[in-house]
Amino acid sequence: MTEIIESFNPILIFAGFLILSGLISSGVLVTKRLKVSRTRLHDIQAALDESTIVAITDPKGIITYVNDKFVEISKYEEDELLGRNHNILNSGYHPPEFFRNLWKTIGSGEIWKGEIRNKAKNGSFYWVETTIVPFLNNKNKPYQYVSIRTDITALKTTEAKLKSSLKEVKDIKFALDQSAIVAVTDEKGIITNVNDRFCEISQYSRKELAGRNHSILNSNLHSKEFFKNLWKTIVRGHVWKGEIRNKAKDGSYYWVHTTIVPFLNADGKPYQYLSIRNDITERKKTEEVLHRQDKLAAVGQLAAGVAHEIRNPLTTMRGYAEFLQLDETNEESQEYLRIILDEINRVNDIAEDFMVLAKPKAAELEEKDIIHILKNVISLLEFEARNLSVKIRFEFVQDIIQIECDENRLKQVFHNLIKNGIEAMPEGGELTIRAALIHNEVQIAIQDTGVGIPQEQLKSIGEPFFTTKKNGNGLGLMVSFKIIESHNGKVFIQSELNKGTTFNIVLPGKSK
Repeated sequence: MTEIIESFNPILIFAGFLILSGLISSGVLVTKRLKVSRTRLHDIQAALDESTIVAITDPKGIITYVNDKFVEISKYEEDELLGRNHNILNSGYHPPEFFRNLWKTIGSGEIWKGEIRNKAKNGSFYWVETTIVPFLNNKNKPYQYVSIRTDITALKTTEAKLKSSLKEVKDIKFALDQSAIVAVTDEKGIITNVNDRFCEISQYSRKELAGRNHSILNSNLHSKEFFKNLWKTIVRGHVWKGEIRNKAKDGSYYWVHTTIVPFLNADGKPYQYLSIRNDITERKKTEEVLHRQDKLAAVGQLAAGVAHEIRNPLTTMRGYAEFLQLDETNEESQEYLRIILDEINRVNDIAEDFMVLAKPKAAELEEKDIIHILKNVISLLEFEARNLSVKIRFEFVQDIIQIECDENRLKQVFHNLIKNGIEAMPEGGELTIRAALIHNEVQIAIQDTGVGIPQEQLKSIGEPFFTTKKNGNGLGLMVSFKIIESHNGKVFIQSELNKGTTFNIVLPGKSK
């Protein structure tokens, strides 16, 4: 038996080893009964050559045998490989530590398995899944190594492409998460996933959003028809684009430009929707400012024309009234003429306000006591307040608060705001006016206990032609705000339905 095996080449020796390995029973090698035919060994060699890359090396790693498959994949001729070690195939991909561990394993008589990238003669790279089996002598020391390799280049290429695709998807997701508000819903619109930007702008956590639909963000600005058309579009498998105003958890509003993409199944029916949104809140605010400016421009043109038309007859009326006033013999007529002149002056002031809208000018400021001004205006409106069962309270810390102002214009502002407060309480209530000098700022608050102003209307207060009154024209508050601005002041409004409204005015105080 030994003579037969020794007459075969190394691959036949290995093939015989494989056969012997399959014939172990109860730990006893039944070699006496084994009859290996040369034909069978050659058949095994042929099968290995067709399917496997085989090489045999001596204890020092010098190649002593390669099969045809090895020659084919390495692009080296057999005589170029024999007598060399596997460094000839080193691709430079694996670190030295990799090969040290490999040799440490097989040098100790253990089988090594792993994946290796080799370099062919033409410079191309190929991957092989490798098993290296040490053959041991009677001293349990390796006297040769058989390497069995399988070409896995196609698999590794596919794996690399998959990793590249996954990285690309990951990069795209990262870019979306950084720049866009993303949500995924099922076919019924139930939220299944949202990104961090969605949670950040909506102020809801993922846990609060999961399992809900987007009605949780409904700001009630858009009609039911708006959302019906949206759903009608995406259910048909079409992409929908538009602008939506949403409501965050804290009650604030934000605008998003939205693109909703349906994902379709094999039947062409949506099985989920991807929503990509961009925050356009600042842009919408800018649009509102521009729209307001357009309104103001229109009001300015109207005001200039109205003021001009009013002033012409006023000049004539005033002239004749002053002429008649020269007759001092009739005391009753003198009293009527005085009233007429006072009213003419009031109309003239109103015309002046129109001119402020048409062409704002700096207020003519004088040092005045704001407490005195407020008391004066309150006294004029106390009778009207009592008739409507409204109690007016005036609270002030300092008895005198000096301020540089245009007295008549500030009287108009206070008259307008106090009168509005009284009218906001048709069933009666309490109007509180507070004034104080704090850190060189005059702070005035006019607070009613009336019906309040809805939050969605609050931001429009002061715009031309916007009013919450049945018979208002929306110009009174706009003129008042303009006057405060001309005094380098600011107005802040707080309101809550059925709890009242507060107008907070801040003006620069008189420097001491």
